[in-house]
Amino acid sequence: MAHQPHTLLKAVLDGWRNSLLDMGGRNRLLNFRHTRTATLEITAPDPAALLAELAKGWEFAPVTEREAGVELAKAGDAGTARRSRPGLVTQKTTQAALDSSLYQLRQKSGQMFNDYGLWVLWLGIGMLDWREPGAHESSAAPLVLVPVELRRDGNRRYRLHPAEGQERIHNPALAVKADRLGVDWTPVTGTDAGDLAAVLDAARKVTARLDGWAVRERAVLGLFASHREAMYQDLQQNEEQILAHPLVRAVALGPDAGLPADLVDFEPPGLDRIDEVQLPERTPLVLDADASQRQCVAAALDGRSFVMSGPPGTGKSQTITNLIAALMHAGRSVLFVSEKAAALDVVRNRLGAVGLGDFVMALHSGDTSKKAVATELARVLTTEARVTGAAAHELERARALREELSGYAAAMNETRDPLGRTLHDVLGRLVLLEQAGTPQLPLGARNAKAARTLSAAALQELLAAAGTVARAWRPAAEGDAFAWRGLTGTVPHQAVDEAADALGAPGHRRRTPSLRRHRGRAPHGPRTPAARPYPHRRAARHHGTGRRRAARRHHRPERPARRPLRHAQAGPARGRVRPVRAGRAHHRRTPPAA
Repeated sequence: MAHQPHTLLKAVLDGWRNSLLDMGGRNRLLNFRHTRTATLEITAPDPAALLAELAKGWEFAPVTEREAGVELAKAGDAGTARRSRPGLVTQKTTQAALDSSLYQLRQKSGQMFNDYGLWVLWLGIGMLDWREPGAHESSAAPLVLVPVELRRDGNRRYRLHPAEGQERIHNPALAVKADRLGVDWTPVTGTDAGDLAAVLDAARKVTARLDGWAVRERAVLGLFASHREAMYQDLQQNEEQILAHPLVRAVALGPDAGLPADLVDFEPPGLDRIDEVQLPERTPLVLDADASQRQCVAAALDGRSFVMSGPPGTGKSQTITNLIAALMHAGRSVLFVSEKAAALDVVRNRLGAVGLGDFVMALHSGDTSKKAVATELARVLTTEARVTGAAAHELERARALREELSGYAAAMNETRDPLGRTLHDVLGRLVLLEQAGTPQLPLGARNAKAARTLSAAALQELLAAAGTVARAWRPAAEGDAFAWRGLTGTVPHQAVDEAADALGAPGHRRRTPSLRRHRGRAPHGPRTPAARPYPHRRAARHHGTGRRRAARRHHRPERPARRPLRHAQAGPARGRVRPVRAGRAHHRRTPPAA
């Protein structure tokens, strides 16, 4: 049972490693096939001559279209007399098709390099035709990958040049595939990739005893992504070191890793205590940082492992810059890894802007060649670093200012008795009242004393009383002119009757049957016969069926509207009111008597 966690961890690592590779037919490194615009077959010159003159750059021979077919332009044609050698010949049959493919290859390779720092434009030299056991069709895979780039001269013509800062490599996917098929491919990968003849000879020796395998001298130009295979080989070559790392065990096995509880789990310092845990004037921050960003810096300096997340624009790159600077100040080395090259460039530029550019080495894109790394190391080692910083009295002044500001913020947000509110809340409420145009009431000595001892409960009672007074302010302000002044009924229908009498007073222009029709109705009971406005309806039901339907269809009177009477406004004279939304009856012709 002691070996069970190690076995599980190794199985998880194998799964991670295998997920990087695509050993199927979609991988162009294992199953090369021409596409319409993403690949070119270099039919002339041969691969050896192509590589021998690649440093000088190669032009592409123009394609001349003829009725009987397609052929190359002759040496005497325009634009070819200045060339001492013929250009590269491809499988394209029209000049437009060749230009389209060259444009697509140049654009896509440049975009991948700018976004991810990956070089994907390669010459595939030497082609291996291989076949899996039991397969009827063979696949083609390049043996050596040569990095190249497409440039445009002054005449807008494309030229093929070797890529700067990149090196030739063996096909990494082919080595992994051969190992899975049980084929020892080390004689090929052990050969110098720059010696094409030696690579082809070693490949022929390995494939001589394999049925359906053959080596052909071909040269193709296309987009090949080999970074995943390189990661696969790194994981394979450093497997034991990776398995021994505690963080790898924690990620792979989770709670079953058997690690100490405080290795990953920890409680970061609170935002209100960050100044106590990490004194700002003693923390080597090179950029501004808020409390949450300083939490991350404190955790990193404490050797904690964590995930920092946030939406765009919240200062993650700024925090990473402070993290790197703080760890450098502590004597630590930092490896900053990102999927996109743009994120690396942002942090690198920020470190350079604060004077730490000589302490940063870029290990991506075109800076990964042996020559580039050696040149950068030589430059940095011979550069004298100047240490600058704040004096002791400046740090003490910064500490005093910080404590003063922190005390002010704490006092503003302290809940104070007896009101139970902070000074920040009270001042904000006063500003809102001032913006609303609320008149200020002078306080006498007695009221001022009461205000100083005002509690939260008393304030709530005052607010409730003020609301009640606000709702009754209009009747008090209008006095006898208020429309409903004098209503003293104890039941709803009595108050409605008094309101109807007031609206039906002489001089009022319109009556409101919606109020009149409530007469005779009990507060919560059925309508009395006196309240029925149209008693002939019951009589109409005793007529014949056809006559009753006709009477209902053509002579049904409309009932008065049942809109509630919201409120009334005072008219120009006392005692005259104008209802705002009183119901209004629209009478039609009544049916004839039975």
